[in-house]
Amino acid sequence: MKFKNLYSKMGVLFLLSMLLYSSTVCYLKFNNLRIVTSIDVLAETETNPDYFEGYNLFILEINEKDEFVYNKSIIISDLEGNFYFQKVIGTDMLGLHVSTEFVNSTTILYSDAEGAKLWNIETDVIEDLNFRSHHDIEKNYANDTYFLLSNYYMEIEGEDYLYDTVREVTIPKQLIWSFRTENIVSADQWCVFGEMTGGYRDLTHTNTVIYDEVGDDLYFLLRNVNSFYKIDHKTKEVLWSLGEYGNFSLFDLNGKSRDILFFHPHALEMINENTFILFDNDQHNLTDALNQSSRLMEITIDEDKMEAYVTWEWIAPVDYFSKIWGDCDLLPNGNFFGTFGTHSHPNSNYGARLVEVNRNGDIVWEMSFPRTVKESHGVYQTERFRFAPIVSQPQIIKDEIQDYIEWDVWYNFRAKTEFTGKYYITIDGQLVESEQITFPRFWQPTKIRYSLENIDEDAQEITLVVEDEAGHLSNDTDKYNSIGTLSLQQSKIGLIIGLSVGGTTFLALITYVVLRISKKKLISKNE
Repeated sequence: MKFKNLYSKMGVLFLLSMLLYSSTVCYLKFNNLRIVTSIDVLAETETNPDYFEGYNLFILEINEKDEFVYNKSIIISDLEGNFYFQKVIGTDMLGLHVSTEFVNSTTILYSDAEGAKLWNIETDVIEDLNFRSHHDIEKNYANDTYFLLSNYYMEIEGEDYLYDTVREVTIPKQLIWSFRTENIVSADQWCVFGEMTGGYRDLTHTNTVIYDEVGDDLYFLLRNVNSFYKIDHKTKEVLWSLGEYGNFSLFDLNGKSRDILFFHPHALEMINENTFILFDNDQHNLTDALNQSSRLMEITIDEDKMEAYVTWEWIAPVDYFSKIWGDCDLLPNGNFFGTFGTHSHPNSNYGARLVEVNRNGDIVWEMSFPRTVKESHGVYQTERFRFAPIVSQPQIIKDEIQDYIEWDVWYNFRAKTEFTGKYYITIDGQLVESEQITFPRFWQPTKIRYSLENIDEDAQEITLVVEDEAGHLSNDTDKYNSIGTLSLQQSKIGLIIGLSVGGTTFLALITYVVLRISKKKLISKNE
């Protein structure tokens, strides 16, 4: 393939501007973010270059003297602590105890005192879903339904016990499926520390429901019995349980057999069919009741052997201890993102603490909310996200047939279903390839390759732009661009590579993923 250098750099920018024109109004809205000042919150942040750049979505609860909740708002902040989106949702406690997340690239699912809602952050249109749930709401993308959690109580031998029902409803609200936790938990499993809620013996305290659309299975995390369960959605058969009342053999990070791996956890997440992550509060630790070691943890299972292993953990210092609430996420760069969200912690002057740590256990980013005489701040769970698809540094891949330029591409956030989009490859401003792309679930990457044989030796620039299902383009991802200095040597062509998945950033008017091809032979810095 032979290309004439018909386009200058201005030609490349013109092509990109045409792509931008086809995207939604979100481009203008997100690239002209304004700092919100209606909430006066000072958040302290610390970073190093290994963090994952993006934005944080969370509900912030502000308490006065740890008693009166006077402000509860959905917040979108950058990683420097600036608040760009704020939506006040009242002071009712229900609004905090339901997780808040994106369900597509434009829409946030949340709850306030009136119930669950969908908020389109581009149009500012709100859809009332007309149902309530505690702790969690899970969207079933396959059926366009929702899984909800609700309490009920049973009298057993003269005592009232609190259980949970998992319900599946349509929109408009119609009950089509339900499962009662009395089917998997008996009264003799009540927490030995005597957990009570509203005057009832709080037996299950379900705080997470996960739907796996590939296997048509559900996972329930029952906090107060230190266990989670896999349920066949179609038959309601309990396939297995893992934890204190599970049927897996349990092993800690050192390979030592354990009776229990976690205590009163939150935020179970599935990152592939054999791996789960969760936030271990370490509340009511049966091994050591005085232990205060909340942690982020990864558990890998072997269903054939019925064995479960802790394959990674970060045990937080005591001044992060959160006996309730909490979240653990896995980011595209391999780091873990934790929410230690309570209004106070032992030996600390901070309320909520949001922390990103790498696989080595080093803190690479942190946002903490200082406590004052008047105020404290709490965060139930947090999601890191981008406003558009994410593209890695390109690499040269050699195989037996031919050589490629390869990029890893991720969706905007940790989605629980596959989304589709498109990608565009240009060489010197000329579009040479455009194909549909599928973004895998759970923030797994997908690869885009382009053969080096198709690149003429006179070519100057190759550009990749990725588009999500709503038209948001990777070249206007957030307002950040990370330019690396890595150079690779490929036969007679040197490749200078830009845009990192890491965190070193600067603001740019127009940002795009670009691979420059020099006519001169460049020597790699690694040589």
